[in-house]
Amino acid sequence: MEEIRAKVQRLILEAQRRRRLVSLVAVVAHQGRPLAEVSVGLADVERALPAGPDVQYRLGSITKTLTAVGIMQQVAAGRLSLEQPLEAVWPGAPHGSLRLDQLLSHTSGLQREPVGEVWETLEIPSAEQLTTNAAQARKVLEPGAGWHYSNLGFALLGQVLATVAGRSWEQYVRESILGPLGLARTTWSPEYPAAVGYSVTPYEQQVRAEQPVDTGGIGPAAQLWSTAQDLWRWADFLRTGDDKVLPSDQLEVMRTPRVLADLAGWTTAWGLGLMLLRRGDNVFVGHTGGMPGFLAAAFSAPRSGTSVALLCNTGSGIAIGQLAADVLEAVGEVAVEPWRPGPPAPQEVDGVLGRWWAEWTEWVFSWSGDVLEARQPEAPDAPPSRFRRVGQDLWACEWGSERGEEMRVVRDADGRVVKLYIATYPFTREPRVFGQK
Repeated sequence: MEEIRAKVQRLILEAQRRRRLVSLVAVVAHQGRPLAEVSVGLADVERALPAGPDVQYRLGSITKTLTAVGIMQQVAAGRLSLEQPLEAVWPGAPHGSLRLDQLLSHTSGLQREPVGEVWETLEIPSAEQLTTNAAQARKVLEPGAGWHYSNLGFALLGQVLATVAGRSWEQYVRESILGPLGLARTTWSPEYPAAVGYSVTPYEQQVRAEQPVDTGGIGPAAQLWSTAQDLWRWADFLRTGDDKVLPSDQLEVMRTPRVLADLAGWTTAWGLGLMLLRRGDNVFVGHTGGMPGFLAAAFSAPRSGTSVALLCNTGSGIAIGQLAADVLEAVGEVAVEPWRPGPPAPQEVDGVLGRWWAEWTEWVFSWSGDVLEARQPEAPDAPPSRFRRVGQDLWACEWGSERGEEMRVVRDADGRVVKLYIATYPFTREPRVFGQK
């Protein structure tokens, strides 16, 4: 614990000093338990309010992750389909042919912001003005042609959520997401103690308070305020899921890469409302946020079980997502869970476990926690394929190279497992040439 806190403190203190951040707050957790809290600087210079894990900061685009979870709740309930066009849910919707999954993954091609010089005038269309404004917006790319970030697209998703749920986006998120997860300090508007957003003058050691911005009709893309205490729990939820809000299998759908945002290095991709950062063999899942005077990041590492929340009341000067990745890498080297014995495998996997061969390639099936996994020993670092039982001697691959395919278990007259079929390929206990039964 002390080693982890020392690493986090060093990274945060160095970033705050070198990047001239008015304040910076970090909370790091592992497997749902806080490991380190570090706060440095002032959340409000005029009031001399110290930064802290229960002081609210602006989340900016991390708000999109809550909008995305709300959409996925409706998908899980059968009220929406990811392939649905906007107009099927929202009659008269602007750009009604765009699909929900395209908007969630920023592949709709829709322009980034509402029509107008909104970030100069700070005159942002209200929810009532959104339809008319969005109808004038351009598609800067053909839908599906590539990644193009769009706040406007998430504003439209917020309207979809409100239409389907029959209540405002704010009310829906508060009642269906924040409430069940106990995130009481995550709100539409700031509630004291809350930070003031600043910019730092480039050639002096001075700060300028930024004008507060109400994002109006694009609130579902950028409006929320929260604390580091709430935010690390949200980042951890995006790793594990919670049946009260959204089960883990739906979160896996959201975390699955849909499009590369970084075509040169393949280090940044997007799932459904979630940003995916790759560092070597690690992939970190979450989102960054920025508003005038504020930066934020919330990411988790599914492989190590570590989560981090970062909040800052300076609007530029640091790549906040990269700092989050630095913290997760540093902590992941220390926060390693020891192996512990688990429950026995259920009777339905008797005879399935162990070594099998397909196409002269060895596979090893094992029971891990409550999941049937299959790995190739020759590729030990590759993620396993995971299977869920869907019928008598019938399993569905939920993750891995054969995702979506079925595995059929074949038994002899005495009930012993003698063969497996996955995507029609036979798996046998000894390697065989093609065509041999």
